[in-house]
Amino acid sequence: MDLTKEEQIIYAHFEDMYNLANKRSMPVFSNFLSLNEMEIIYNLFENKNISKNILKDYVNIFGGYNDAERKMVCFLPDNRYQEVREEDFPIGCVRITPVNKKFCDVLSHRDFLGTVMSIGIERNQIGDIVIKKDDDKKSYTGYIFCCIDKVPLFLDITKVRHTSVITESVDGTNLSLTQEYKDILGSVPSMRLDAITAVAVKMSRSRCLSLIKDGNVYINGRICTQNSKIVCDSDILSIRGYGKYKVKMQQYVTKKGRYHITIQQYI
Repeated sequence: MDLTKEEQIIYAHFEDMYNLANKRSMPVFSNFLSLNEMEIIYNLFENKNISKNILKDYVNIFGGYNDAERKMVCFLPDNRYQEVREEDFPIGCVRITPVNKKFCDVLSHRDFLGTVMSIGIERNQIGDIVIKKDDDKKSYTGYIFCCIDKVPLFLDITKVRHTSVITESVDGTNLSLTQEYKDILGSVPSMRLDAITAVAVKMSRSRCLSLIKDGNVYINGRICTQNSKIVCDSDILSIRGYGKYKVKMQQYVTKKGRYHITIQQYI
């Protein structure tokens, strides 16, 4: 992985955290990391000849709930004296609900993120923002995962866009956040990454080549710049600027040898 100057600075910062954990013989937690920053973490350990199979002995990774995309990394000392559990991560969760569900706006991820950023919280202190449609199908509840010391700032939020809201701190680890999807149906001549990406983002394969080669496509959290990479059933694709997708491969092919697939877009 060729690193830019900015990425080299990030790499050096992560290496300092790794060394600090060993020097102090205690776990060291990062802030929330983007997919690109997670890739730099993997690169760091690969350079130290630490394989993926034993990576869990050196770091714990958690984002506040299962399937989180933005996660914290806990660097573990080589002679660690205790296991770091999910509940040990300094992650808080704030639930934001409309005061009047009957007259609330249709609130999007961008609305919640914009509100949070407007109160002066940096992006690396915010994890995933999960939006759930309420039982009445007309209102939305937002769950924002953040660094636990920032929770009091969130509790001062009174409006998201034009909607008056109530905020409260909740235990994110006990929430049942079932992911919702929008199905995208298609067929491809092969399970190559460029073909799958083209169906997901509804673009030509030639245009998708640039997305892939420029490092904008991730498979299961790892960057992939090989357009011929074979995508497997249930793989998770994250495409910068477009979203996150789960690939579901059908059990049959057409007479012309094309694979039927369902791509589940995270919503």
